[in-house]
Amino acid sequence: MNIKRVKDVTGETPEALNGFLKKKQSTLFLVSGGSAFDVLEKIDEKVLHKNLAVAVVDERFSADEKINNFLQLKQTEFFKKLIKAGGLFFDSTPVRGESIASLTQRFNSFLHTWKRLHPDGTVIALLGMGEDGHTAGIMPFPENKKLFGHLFQEEEWVVGYDAKDKNQYPLRITTTLTFLKEEVDMVVAYVKGENKKEALNKVLSEEGELAETPARIWREMKGVEIYTDILV
Repeated sequence: MNIKRVKDVTGETPEALNGFLKKKQSTLFLVSGGSAFDVLEKIDEKVLHKNLAVAVVDERFSADEKINNFLQLKQTEFFKKLIKAGGLFFDSTPVRGESIASLTQRFNSFLHTWKRLHPDGTVIALLGMGEDGHTAGIMPFPENKKLFGHLFQEEEWVVGYDAKDKNQYPLRITTTLTFLKEEVDMVVAYVKGENKKEALNKVLSEEGELAETPARIWREMKGVEIYTDILV
């Protein structure tokens, strides 16, 4: 795990992704929502290709285009360039009448199918972190470590659950800690803003628990580069 402290994290982060993507090999690129979309917009169009598949790393269970991560992704210039380049994508918008369990299974099937068809492919993730130390859609549960382990640390690659009052968008479908640790080959972590300083310090600390700070999984993942404008 390497950390790069830069003044312009949105400008610096895309360079690492450009380097990964330009190899043109079979690649699954999992992207975070929110401010991470600003990073996507700066990715060089030339590195996008037909062997690239894109999905969100986690989803908010909603068909509202102001809430659903994939619907917001579709509105970006990055997505338009991906389609132009012949790239593929997984649509995590719930269809009419679809339950959270059904969407979870559909997402899980997509990941397993991609891995089966591309056994030598590369999985890249652009991950963010919240002030509470969550990453992807994995919320902290320091008060219930057993539930945390059941949700995020068992065999499943994708889980759907109700985070209740832990987030303003409680119904989540997310890749799990198991998937992130075992199946992702390269990670670019994007941490912007002094409001995340305490959470970042917990990630970097030698001591700590995943149930308290889920982003500590970065310490166990392969090929992790953290870009942050938190300078001290």
